[in-house]
Amino acid sequence: MNEAPSSPASLASDAPDGLNSILLLFICLIGVITFCTLIALLGSGMAKRRGRRKTRAEWLGGIALLSVCVTIALYIWGALHLMFMESDTMRDACAKAHSPEKAAQVDGYSASYLPLRFTCRIDKGGSYDAAVPGYINPAMGIAFVLAIATGAVSVATRDQKRSTSPPSRGDDE
Repeated sequence: MNEAPSSPASLASDAPDGLNSILLLFICLIGVITFCTLIALLGSGMAKRRGRRKTRAEWLGGIALLSVCVTIALYIWGALHLMFMESDTMRDACAKAHSPEKAAQVDGYSASYLPLRFTCRIDKGGSYDAAVPGYINPAMGIAFVLAIATGAVSVATRDQKRSTSPPSRGDDE
């Protein structure tokens, strides 16, 4: 009957609330496939237009695609920090984020997919974030806003060019 002494950290739940590793693995798999597809699309677009000057709309569209790729890559990187969390690594992440004394007061964990977050809950109330690097969510937000902005301007520039350009000879027939 060798029982390990129970400490507050050992009473913490073994799985964070709101974290489903299978779902996170599926999201990462879809993200990797999407990332690779978008990189291939970006590369083929650059190769196809080789030999002539690219328009402003094409540049902005390329920047938008690249920003989407950066957003996806950052999300996958942050999700990988969450995916392999087990009871020991959760305690270690909480201890690394703050002092071991503070980690000893942890009585539970929670995680969220958007924004990516792993939270250590303290038994006396309060919580603090751990495991996911602090730069992930802000950088992901900036890349996403850049993607939306450049994509919208790219579409507006293309539409404006179409409406102001004279019809080609093939359109008259």
